[in-house]
Amino acid sequence: MNRSPALSDAIGLFKASPPFEELDHATLEDLAATLTEESYQRGGVLVDLDGGQGSGVWIIKQGAVKVTIPFGRNDEALVDYRGTGEIFGYLALLTGDQLRGKIAFLEDTVCYRIKRREVLRLLQRHPHFARQFFATFLHKYVAKPYRELAKKKLFYGGGDRLLFTTPVGELITRPLITATEEISVRQAAKTMAANRVSSLVLLDRSGLPAGIITNSDLRDKVVAKGRDSEQPVRRIHSQSLVKVEAGDLCIEALFKMYHYRIHHLLVLDNGRAKGIVTTHDLMKLPGTSPVSIVREIEERHSLTELVSPVRRLHDLLGHFLEEGVKATHVLRIAGEICDRLLCKVLEMAQKATGHSPLPWCFLVYGDRGRQEQVRPGLENSAVVYANPRSEEEERLVQEYFHRLSISARGIFNEIGATPGSGAESEFYDIQCRSLATWENTFSRWIGMTETAAVAEIVEMFDYRCLYGDCRLVDDLDKTIRALLTTNPEFFRTMAAAVLDNSPPLPGSPRETGASLLPDDLSSMQHGVKPLVDIVRLLALENRVWETNTPERLHLLGDLPTPIHHYGAELTTAFDVVCGCSLHHQYQQKVQGQLLSPLQYMAQLNNLERKILHEAFVVVGKIQDLLRQRFAL
Repeated sequence: MNRSPALSDAIGLFKASPPFEELDHATLEDLAATLTEESYQRGGVLVDLDGGQGSGVWIIKQGAVKVTIPFGRNDEALVDYRGTGEIFGYLALLTGDQLRGKIAFLEDTVCYRIKRREVLRLLQRHPHFARQFFATFLHKYVAKPYRELAKKKLFYGGGDRLLFTTPVGELITRPLITATEEISVRQAAKTMAANRVSSLVLLDRSGLPAGIITNSDLRDKVVAKGRDSEQPVRRIHSQSLVKVEAGDLCIEALFKMYHYRIHHLLVLDNGRAKGIVTTHDLMKLPGTSPVSIVREIEERHSLTELVSPVRRLHDLLGHFLEEGVKATHVLRIAGEICDRLLCKVLEMAQKATGHSPLPWCFLVYGDRGRQEQVRPGLENSAVVYANPRSEEEERLVQEYFHRLSISARGIFNEIGATPGSGAESEFYDIQCRSLATWENTFSRWIGMTETAAVAEIVEMFDYRCLYGDCRLVDDLDKTIRALLTTNPEFFRTMAAAVLDNSPPLPGSPRETGASLLPDDLSSMQHGVKPLVDIVRLLALENRVWETNTPERLHLLGDLPTPIHHYGAELTTAFDVVCGCSLHHQYQQKVQGQLLSPLQYMAQLNNLERKILHEAFVVVGKIQDLLRQRFAL
């Protein structure tokens, strides 16, 4: 929609926007009289205007755009994000040609269109305007894009980028080797050796994949235990055959391997088995840093050897953030690497401390349990140990975990995994309790009816076993799930706790301006936390036991919950608010500051505020639905 703008609105915008801000009022009045006001819908794309006649520039009255230029066959380089008071269309203006890049409208946007002849007249008559105009042009269209392209060339030269762009199916270079599950272990080994493969997919009587046997199965389950090699292979094969679609990206395959602690995935193409992909296949992608860092951590046996992968982790996360990798992917990668590092630290601490008097396992909870923490460390962790048979045994086991905690804390400090984070006090906060004590604790929590009290403990429900005898957690799981089933009122109390933390929304940014978001508003406290709390509540209520927030959203997608129609919006909102927090923490590290996830609106520009505002609006919608659902 095109129309003539109100002169006062246009002049007010120009006076607040370089390079127009120092032009005199009469010049601005003349310029405003030549403008056309144009509106564009969110999601629209502007590629070529007026048949390539180079018709001027656009100054954004309200809204936001993303400017990109083509790179390679199927990619593009980011030039800039632009918001209120900023210009796009420089190249078309200067060349008199079509737009060289692509303008994507991130929200409903209103622009003033300035004719080419009017801008050229200003350039000729006002030297100061010309200097500012060309300085801005050089920064936005020369320096910044060339840095971006240079980074992309480096990125494409390594395998890091390939993890995010390569379908798993492209790694399959040979036919799938299969056999029936009725053959003997010896026959399976001979088939694998003859075909030079490290795994064999076993088929049931219907010809469908029933399991997989690998070199490690032969080594650990047969040779090491001296078992009969003539027994049917079905007795030793792994029955949980984890699958991945051929069209899924390599990074998704990597996440599955990490999650299930496996090295082989069955690749399906339209439901038919296509082949096997292994961690070795991913390692062959040049420079796949996440894979190599995990491998380096697992193969190291001394403190000095762990320093290098820890440093590489910090550099890798910064690299991914600079390259625009999705925040949810960065979090999962960081979470997996931090998990492996913590397991290695516990292994080394246990070796130094000796064996525990009782079986035990190590839990992580909260953001670490959800794999939404990028910094290695020992916070948000707990220990479950088998029920002691006497007070003396209880005393001995508590003393043991005190020594283990001191050892683990010392290892983390020595390898520099927690720089500037106050690591001196971390491990003392670990809660070490017997299985029976933990069961009683959760029973008391689930019986609570005070909103504030529940708000203090809900993070504990995002736990998962990381190290040790996880059978103890299986028993704890059964107890908690039974308690949740028989105490539905707990969900109402949890919902009330969720609704106590609502992001303050003064109104639409199109009406009020994003600057009205309070300067002391925290993107983590008022954006990430209420969103995570909402998803946790609905996951527990619907017996979805996954802890990772995006995975919970995925699993809740097909269930009749209040977020059934908002899954995609919530996933995007989570990625946006986490992305802002991650970039904030990365800048803190670069500047040598203490690491903190807290980031306030005063630290953001107008466009970032607008994007966060939209994310907060989504959270507000779901909170309204919960208010109706639980009559709160």
